[in-house]
Amino acid sequence: MLKQKEKLILIGAALIGVGIFMFFKSTRVWSWGFYRLGPISTGGILIALLLLDVILLVATGHKLTKILLPVLAAMLVLSIILGTHLSFTGSVLDLFLMLVPAAAGAGLLLRAFLKKEG
Repeated sequence: MLKQKEKLILIGAALIGVGIFMFFKSTRVWSWGFYRLGPISTGGILIALLLLDVILLVATGHKLTKILLPVLAAMLVLSIILGTHLSFTGSVLDLFLMLVPAAAGAGLLLRAFLKKEG
């Protein structure tokens, strides 16, 4: 038999899952590649700098190249994220009906985790 806390966790997780599934089902995602600054694609520049940094890291092992490698990799991921476009296909009422179960599930999870056992 499940305790009340375990029931709240299961119901809360299920409600969050339903809300997120409904939200993702009505969201369109498309990408035009890397983020662009006018006519210049930042992806090509970042990939060239990343390759140059890896070559210099292997050749010299300099401290600066060790610092720049994760920074350039993060900038490349950020460029891909910024080049992605999201579009919601429903109305405001649809959005409300999708987010209410997720918010209710989050509230149930908070109640379960903050509840003192006794």
